[in-house]
Amino acid sequence: MCGITGFISIKWGSDELHSMTRRLQHRGPDAEGFYINESVHLGHRRLSILDLSVAANQPFFSKDKRYVMVFNGEVFNYKELAVKYAIPTDTTSDTEVILELFALQGPAAFQEFNGMFAIAIWDTYEKKLTLLRDRFGIKPVCYYDGPDGFGFASEIKSLLELPIPRLINSEALADYLFLEYIPKPNTIFQNIKKLTNGCYLEVTDGVRVAVKAFYDIREKYDPKPLKEKEGLEEFHHLLSDAVKSRMISDVPIGAFLSGGVDSSLVVSKFQENSTLPVETFTIGFDEKQYDESAYAKKVSELLKTNHHEYRLPAEDVFSVLKDAIEFYDEPFAVSSVLPSLLISKVSRQHTTVALTGDGADELFMGYNTYYWYNRIETLKRIGGKASLKLAGNIFKMFGGKPAIKSRLFEGWADKHPYINLWSQEQQMFTQQEIGKLLNYRYTHETTIPYWESLEKISLNNEQAVSFFDIQHYLADDLMYKMDIASMRHGLEVRCPFLDYNLVEFAVNLPLELKINNGTQKYILKKALEKYIPQSLIYRTKWGFSAPSEEWLKRSHTYLIDHYLDPARISAQGIFNAQEIQKLIASFRSGHYYHGKRLWSLVIFQLWYEQYMVAK
Repeated sequence: MCGITGFISIKWGSDELHSMTRRLQHRGPDAEGFYINESVHLGHRRLSILDLSVAANQPFFSKDKRYVMVFNGEVFNYKELAVKYAIPTDTTSDTEVILELFALQGPAAFQEFNGMFAIAIWDTYEKKLTLLRDRFGIKPVCYYDGPDGFGFASEIKSLLELPIPRLINSEALADYLFLEYIPKPNTIFQNIKKLTNGCYLEVTDGVRVAVKAFYDIREKYDPKPLKEKEGLEEFHHLLSDAVKSRMISDVPIGAFLSGGVDSSLVVSKFQENSTLPVETFTIGFDEKQYDESAYAKKVSELLKTNHHEYRLPAEDVFSVLKDAIEFYDEPFAVSSVLPSLLISKVSRQHTTVALTGDGADELFMGYNTYYWYNRIETLKRIGGKASLKLAGNIFKMFGGKPAIKSRLFEGWADKHPYINLWSQEQQMFTQQEIGKLLNYRYTHETTIPYWESLEKISLNNEQAVSFFDIQHYLADDLMYKMDIASMRHGLEVRCPFLDYNLVEFAVNLPLELKINNGTQKYILKKALEKYIPQSLIYRTKWGFSAPSEEWLKRSHTYLIDHYLDPARISAQGIFNAQEIQKLIASFRSGHYYHGKRLWSLVIFQLWYEQYMVAK
């Protein structure tokens, strides 16, 4: 795992490259390397995982010296590829195999890579840069394409070392308030884009050509009937293979363990294939309703792991929050970044690599949105919009948490109502509320083309949501969260559930093996019965969240007073100060479901102070 950066420009030089590369030092504390010629500049920061020798340092040259590469991530099947294509190697690193296979096949080689990667390859003959990102967006890469040159980097903050303007993208800001994250291809800056997962682009003489796809999960959709017994056997086989391939490391390796189904399955397979107790890590909270650490401890005792439990006390929240603002270089309202940062920090004290259960909810339908979307679509089909309005009013009558759910029934006049449902399940702002906040009419557009593409495929409601979540929520939200949190502390995180063989198996499973009589992630829970008691499996799903609402109500209410002060908001000139004050008043009168909305505004203000004021 590493940090990569570079550019093609006649206006920038070695000073800019050194600054860009060193801004990524946290991603690669072990080595630094540069490639500079009259056409291109490439920079690399290395976190040594495979082949710890200097021979595997980057930038890395092909044997014929035609290609030079900087690479972030891991390709787990590199040994098999070396044998398959008779690639002689001088190192034991995946870097060498990746580059030599590209030298043999060009972009066709991308189909062969099983792993997580962001790669930049310079062709010294054709003077062409190829930039690509893995299938599911586990590893990030962003780029700037302007009149002064083309630049790329693992993180936005590296590109900001270039003398380029910092202009807020108003569409991205509105999307952030709607979704809690900024969906690709946009970033918070007008002139910086994210490369879409499963895609690559080519740059020649500083002119970017169209982005091209090398992988599309929609093209792999071809469901076949499958009985539970056969499906369970195949799942066990695929997950075991995925975990074993991600255990390859020349440095210590452990795993995150929340006590939920996903991480428990990964740790079960990990421990099953390990001769030593697996190092496992979990984070707890003082707020009991958010604290799952007791379940993680029970699972660790059953699996006989060497377990480490840490806590995030309320008095430490602001220091971790400030760290998050510095390293998450876009506004990002997911409060679980705080425990993610902390678990990465403490894990790094014991290991350099950690396995995680990310991806299982999207593949095997573990979210409430699968329940709600299917049922609301059914209600709409039976009774039309009137029935939806009636259902919403009934929920409001009950007050409290049911009243919060009434917002799920809004937005059904929209052409693509699922996006509103997702937004309100996260308790973010509606499109109408965002319009009032920003003083202009907002209609969400960024993710709509992908949703419309799903409407052209014969999919049930749940599978359509699953595809959407894989493409956007998983790649743009969860993977961004975990990459930044882990790499801030020089920790490599690997996701066995996102082995593409397992992903393709999952999306083609019959629905009843994912949701069975109301039991979500059914096949995962049946598989986990092999390792732990049912009482630990079939319990209420908590999710890896943090008590941001509680913090704003009690220990950190001053964040609202300081960062959402009317004078500050008015002087900034972005938001409608009166609308924010109405929101604060409603929250403090007992409507605590506004907590996530206020948290998102506080996060933006902290980000703005870090990246737009103190620049």
